[in-house]
Amino acid sequence: MTTSLLVRAFQQLPVKESNALMDFVGCPLFNRRIEVTRLCKHLAEHIGKPTQKAFAAERLFEAAFPDEIYDNRRLRHTMSYALDALRQYFALIEWQSDKAECHQTLVRALRNRGMDKLFDKALDKAATQGEKQYMRDAQHHFHQYRLHQEKLEHKVRRERSASLNLQPLPDELTTFYVSKMLSHACSALMQQAVAGQTYHMQLLDAILSVVEQGPMLEAPAVAIYYHAYRMLQSPEEDPPFERLKQLLAQHEGRFGQEEMRGLYLMAINGCIRRMNSGKRAYIREAFDVYRAALERNFLTENGFLSSFTFKNIIRIGAALGEHEWTEQFIEQYRNTLHPRERDNAYRYNRAFLYFQKADYAQAMPLLQQVELEDPLNNLHARRMLVRSYYELSEGDALESLLQSFGAYLNRQKNLGYHQEINLNFVRFMLRLIRLVPNDEAAKASLWKDVVAEKQVAEREWLMEKMSL
Repeated sequence: MTTSLLVRAFQQLPVKESNALMDFVGCPLFNRRIEVTRLCKHLAEHIGKPTQKAFAAERLFEAAFPDEIYDNRRLRHTMSYALDALRQYFALIEWQSDKAECHQTLVRALRNRGMDKLFDKALDKAATQGEKQYMRDAQHHFHQYRLHQEKLEHKVRRERSASLNLQPLPDELTTFYVSKMLSHACSALMQQAVAGQTYHMQLLDAILSVVEQGPMLEAPAVAIYYHAYRMLQSPEEDPPFERLKQLLAQHEGRFGQEEMRGLYLMAINGCIRRMNSGKRAYIREAFDVYRAALERNFLTENGFLSSFTFKNIIRIGAALGEHEWTEQFIEQYRNTLHPRERDNAYRYNRAFLYFQKADYAQAMPLLQQVELEDPLNNLHARRMLVRSYYELSEGDALESLLQSFGAYLNRQKNLGYHQEINLNFVRFMLRLIRLVPNDEAAKASLWKDVVAEKQVAEREWLMEKMSL
């Protein structure tokens, strides 16, 4: 039964949440089936322990129905009820985490029950807290729209001929809609750049025209995504990036951490596009944005820094010659990498930094221990190891490595053009190390072949070595 949805869900629960779940299923308001409580208690007590016998069907039935004869149908029903309780628990916890949503639900419940005095108090409290809170993301405007709607519906029910102020409804809803549409437009531009996929977004041109008239840019949720969109749309222009950078600093407390993470990564994406178009000043800009995001803890997701982001920061730091800062970063943020990739990502990137500093003796042992899942990182690590052997004059070991590298490349079927450019690298390296000393004709022939072959990895380095 270890593959059942119920057991797998329990396996993903942190201990603290598992204890809270037991309180939930033990409450008659949410669960009146004692067998469900017993089964959940059994799962909570045995999840994470080495024995798998605790999850055998007979053992689960015994936990739910002590001293009764095994009945597979009853067990299945009980597990289904337990899974329903688990779903309700998740929904409740998620709902409780959004205070504005809790207030909104309470206001609606009191209005539906005609509890006018309690409704007035709850509405005033929700409106006051909404105005006082510093957050001004798109969801804030949606909550404000819904509160205004509740207030109007309540007023209409009590006073049929009352004078109504409808203006907040379109104002708040439009701000929510525009900011969300601009956010989706930014995502579409980034996806288009990566995968070449285009999207048709109705009303986007009209939205941009309205925003550019001015007043809507006073809302942080609109302004920040508008300038992000312009930054991604026009990588040849600098002002949109500069304005976005100012807004990120100005409004960082007005958005949640997850949204700020996406916004900072969007700004970095804009830097990379400008770097790729030849604007080298944006290497420093990307470095500064990364550092600002790190200082504010905006780059981690579920407590972990992705190995992709970890690598990019190190590449940019090394490109700027910020070796001391980059070395400190590697050591400081090593433990923020996910445990399953931590050691390999650390060795690979630490070796890269040593390699950039031409400290091949330090890079080589780290590269020998690297086992990377990403095929392109794997190829890069192997090429760094080849170059390290060459720089350290490890002739025999280098030839053996090149032979194994070539065999590896021939076995791979999913590398695309990377297979060809790396096979050419191996082929030219074997010719280079087998050159007879002072055979200038052979050296010139090799030089000519490398110059003629455009599809070769490390081409500039190979030409540099042959020109010595």
